[in-house]
Amino acid sequence: MGLPPEPGATPAEKNEVNGIDFPWGLGFLPKAKVGNYADSACHEKFPKDGWWEGYTDGYATTSPVGSFPPNQFGLYDMGGNVWQWCEDWFDASQKARVMRGASCRDGDHLLSSYRLRGDSAVRGPNHGIRCVLEPAPAVGGEGAGAGTKISFAMRGGGA
Repeated sequence: MGLPPEPGATPAEKNEVNGIDFPWGLGFLPKAKVGNYADSACHEKFPKDGWWEGYTDGYATTSPVGSFPPNQFGLYDMGGNVWQWCEDWFDASQKARVMRGASCRDGDHLLSSYRLRGDSAVRGPNHGIRCVLEPAPAVGGEGAGAGTKISFAMRGGGA
């Protein structure tokens, strides 16, 4: 178990390189419920925060894991709800970690390629983690669960 790494160029170099892919697929935020993003319920609770007029997911803050349909890869909650900490450093200075996925309080930064520079000393109700569990392969490398990755997200806590 651990935090998901992000191999390749530094996350700072990858930030917003792809300007068309979103966690729900191509195209800007659809009206259908696709994830927990800054919607009208969030706007009612936090009127000074940015929000997407016309989008409603029904949650002013965090939502239960699995509340929305999976993406095209069968993965749930890859965007929205809470910013997810990653193990990687944001850049070569190694002073900040990478955060991905946007949160229920964000009216922007929804691209799948967006990386947030996260100060690990900062805590907030819209920061969290996604644990990745990699079960041991079955004997002989075949069978149920061999090579399967299971992931789940946890809500952040305010401080």
